[in-house]
Amino acid sequence: MYVRCLRLRPGPSRRLAAALAAVWFFVAGVLPPAAQASFFSFDLKDERELGEKFNTIIRSRMPLIEDTEVNGYVMGVVDRLVRTMPPQPFPFTVGIVNNNAVNAFAGPAGYVFVFTGLLLQMEHESEMAGVLAHELAHVGQRHIAKRVGEMKILSIGQLVGVLAGAVLGQATGNKDIGSMVAIGSQAASAHAYLKYSRDDEREADQVGMNYLVAAGYPPQGLVEAFETMRKLRWMQGGGDIPTYLSTHPGLDERMNYLKDRVKLQPPEVQKRKDQDAAFKRAQVLVRARYTDPGNAVAYFRKIGDKMTCLDKLGLAIALSRSLEDMGQARAAFEEALGCGPKDPLVLREAGRYYLKMRDFVRAKTLLEAALHHNPDDIDANFEYGRMLAQEGNPKAAISYLEKVRLRVPENGEIRAIYGQILGQAGNVFKAHLNLTYAAVYENNPRQVKFQLEKTKAAARTDADRRELARLEETIKKRSEFWKKRIFE
Repeated sequence: MYVRCLRLRPGPSRRLAAALAAVWFFVAGVLPPAAQASFFSFDLKDERELGEKFNTIIRSRMPLIEDTEVNGYVMGVVDRLVRTMPPQPFPFTVGIVNNNAVNAFAGPAGYVFVFTGLLLQMEHESEMAGVLAHELAHVGQRHIAKRVGEMKILSIGQLVGVLAGAVLGQATGNKDIGSMVAIGSQAASAHAYLKYSRDDEREADQVGMNYLVAAGYPPQGLVEAFETMRKLRWMQGGGDIPTYLSTHPGLDERMNYLKDRVKLQPPEVQKRKDQDAAFKRAQVLVRARYTDPGNAVAYFRKIGDKMTCLDKLGLAIALSRSLEDMGQARAAFEEALGCGPKDPLVLREAGRYYLKMRDFVRAKTLLEAALHHNPDDIDANFEYGRMLAQEGNPKAAISYLEKVRLRVPENGEIRAIYGQILGQAGNVFKAHLNLTYAAVYENNPRQVKFQLEKTKAAARTDADRRELARLEETIKKRSEFWKKRIFE
C-alpha cells in the first residue's frame, strides 16, 4: 500500500512540464505579493515554513510507501543516528519515496526522504546508514540554512521552488530541472548557490562518520556506500548518481580520506560486524511488493536452491502481483508459511493474497494471526478491515480503518475506502468527509467540490461543523496546487 501519485496525461515532456508548472504555480501563490517581494532573515520560523511547504510538494508529487515493516525499519535507522546528534530544533520526519534513484536527502526543518533505490542497491545496513548519516550531518551543520541566510534575496515561496525542483530533477533524471523550476534570474542563480560546496561535503563526510560510529555501525559503511555509487556510475556509463542538491563530486578523493579516518578508529570499532537481518527483511519486501513484479520474480527465482525463508516470501509476493498463474503464488505462500508460521509479515502477506483470491476463511485466519503478533501493522489492519466490509460487516470494519487513517492521514486510497465503508455503515457525514479528503490528497479539485457540497449538506451537529472547518482549512492550503488548471 502506498500513496498514489498524480496521474498526469501520457508523454514524458508533458508530464515534466506539468510537474514544473505545478511547483511554480504553487510557490508563486503560497505567500502574499508583499512577502514574495521582500527580503527576509532566515530564522527557525522561516525554516519551519519552508520545510512544511517543501514536504507538501514532495508528498503531493511523488509516490510514497506507507508500510509498517519498511517505514518502521527506516525510521528506526534514522532514530538511531539522530540520537547521536546534538539537540536539533526540529523533530525528524521520514518518508520513503518509491523511486529507483540511489538517494536520500534531508530537507529543511528535519524532513527526511529515502528513495527505495538506496535500500535496494546497498549491500549492508551500515552503507544505507552511512548515506543517511552524511545527509543528517548536512542538517546538523545547517548547511542549507546558512546559505539561505547569507543570500537574503529570495522569498520562501521561491526557495520552495528551488529545493523542490532539485528533488523532482532527481526523480526525472533531468539535472537542469531545478533551474527550470526556479524561474527568474535570482532564483536560477540561487539554485547554483545552494549546492553544497566541497567544504560542505567534506564536513558532512566527517561529521556523518562520527554519527555512524557513535550509533554503533561499522565505520566502513560510508566508504562502501561511496564505492557502490562509484560502481553504479561506471555501470551507467558515467552518469551521475543523483543526490540532494549535489552530485557529490570527487568520490575517489573523499573515499581516500574516509579510509584514513577508518584506520584511526580503535581496533574494536574497525572490527564491528554488519547486522543485516532487519535490512534484508525490508529489502526483500521492497523488491517484492514495490518494484516491477516480473523483474522481482526473475530475481528471486535466480537464487534457486539458496533461497532463504525470506526469499520464498519475496517470490510469493512477486508472483501474486505478476500475470503468472496465481496457483504458483498459492504454492509459494504455503511454502513461506511452512518456513515462518509465526512471522507476522508472512502471515500478513499470505492473508492479503487469500483475500485477493476471495478465500475469506483462510484470509481471516491469517490476518487475525498477523494482528495478534503485530497489532500496529498498518497493512494488516487495512486488509482486515476491508475483509470485514466485504463480508457485510462495515461497522466492525470501521475501527480497523480508523486506526489506519490516524497513522496515515494523507493517503487518498485509504481515505476513499474508509469513506466508502462509513457510507455502508450509514454514517453519511463522515463518509463524504473522508471522500473529500481523498479527493484533496489525490489533487482532484472537481471531486473535492462535489464531495464538499455533500459533506456540508450532511453536517448536523457542532462537532460536524468543527470537522468541516478543519476540512476547509486543509482544502485552502492544498488548493494552491490546483491553480491554472494544472492538474487537468
